[in-house]
Amino acid sequence: MNRIAKAGVALLLGVAASLALAFPDKPVRIVLPYPAGGPTDAVARTVAERLSATWGQPVIVENRPGANGAIGTELVAKSPADGYTLLLHSPIMLSTEMTRPTVRYRTLKDFRPVSQLFTTAVFLMASNLNTQGDLKAVVATPSARAGELNYGTHGPGTTGHYMGRRLERTVGAEMTHVPFTGDATILAALLGGHIKLGILSGTGAKKALESGKVRGLAVASAERSPLMPEIPTFREQGFQGFDRDSWGMLLAPTGTPDAVVNQIAREVDRIVRQTEVAQQFLGFGLSAKGGTAADALHVVQGDFAYWSRLIEEFGVLAQ
Repeated sequence: MNRIAKAGVALLLGVAASLALAFPDKPVRIVLPYPAGGPTDAVARTVAERLSATWGQPVIVENRPGANGAIGTELVAKSPADGYTLLLHSPIMLSTEMTRPTVRYRTLKDFRPVSQLFTTAVFLMASNLNTQGDLKAVVATPSARAGELNYGTHGPGTTGHYMGRRLERTVGAEMTHVPFTGDATILAALLGGHIKLGILSGTGAKKALESGKVRGLAVASAERSPLMPEIPTFREQGFQGFDRDSWGMLLAPTGTPDAVVNQIAREVDRIVRQTEVAQQFLGFGLSAKGGTAADALHVVQGDFAYWSRLIEEFGVLAQ
């Protein structure tokens, strides 16, 4: 390497180091493409509060819901790549990109994963008013064979919708998909016996179980959830292809300097590993995660491949 090239590299390294030392010198915002009030919103505010205390700068959570998360996601994709505008999202950003041609972002092109805040399992729950037995018993009933088994999800094209389709194919029964707006409406339908099965987040599933009117059939993860360890996994019951956790990921626009990304990742990892924070997350039905930016990138790349295969197998699901 000649002297000019070495000088150029030294200059770039010096700029990166100065950015890391200076960051942040103004407020940081975390854009959440969901409405306020849910578990992910609570996580965002918990992390933002602790980052603000560490940095001595305001860290503001900004809710930008709409278009299945695309509105907030596109906003961050077009923001300056300086670490001052971050995105907290889930695997929905991948499925939305793949199933909606009008979406104006590409996850692996427009974003740098920074840190995985949490993982969460998805639960298949059953109403006690109109079903009996474990998962194998439910899907083997005459009503299931007659196409009378229905299941509620968060809507067309969601993780729950694809899970339901995979379950149909696995057991050879035609089930009816019933879309809802979220856990609360699915839970109400389960409690009232209006649907037989519901696919819920950890928080919703725990509330359902505590009602005494709903039971857990299976959890879609590699291992039983610490939130409700009494509910077996799909794999334990002989059902393959359901062991995929969801996650909450902090991302920055592509081009954000390594020094800034790594600094944010270190601080977030420290925060989510605190016992108090991990226990708070568990109360939301979430498992605190943390890790490096490289770890986060590996997770996003793996899930991108997973969703690509899923959509290739089942196509784009719509109601």
